[in-house]
Amino acid sequence: MSNFPRLILGLSAAGLILAGCSSFPAMTDKDNTAAAASEALQLTDTSWMMKLPKNSQCDVPPMIEFGEKQASGDMGCNRFTASYSVDGTKIQFDQVAATLRMCGPEYMKLEDQMQNLLNAARSAKQTKTALTFFDEDGKEILTLVPEEAGACE
Repeated sequence: MSNFPRLILGLSAAGLILAGCSSFPAMTDKDNTAAAASEALQLTDTSWMMKLPKNSQCDVPPMIEFGEKQASGDMGCNRFTASYSVDGTKIQFDQVAATLRMCGPEYMKLEDQMQNLLNAARSAKQTKTALTFFDEDGKEILTLVPEEAGACE
């Protein structure tokens, strides 16, 4: 009988040690969900533009305005419209339509960058000061800044 209290004490200590090593998946899942929600794209009713140097010859910087599942904007030379879908940080542009004007070489370079964004973007990271798009391999395509009046600075 003298070993019985030691046995109970030993088993209790082992149980406490094992309980301390266990994880709490419900807290982890909740934390992961909250983190994912804070990273999810919130694009509806936002406008973003390309930041161009002061010496740029553009009249209006390329920009994109997001509505509910519709995006439109200026690619540098031509206007465009597209549908888009978002799932967390994933983004896909579809049904892209654009005007077909020809402009000078500087404008067409900007146009190419915006067309690449619309065609290749598969994910994005959004902060208050930047919207960065990535291709399917995670390579950065283009970073836009919040649209502001005054344009090419």
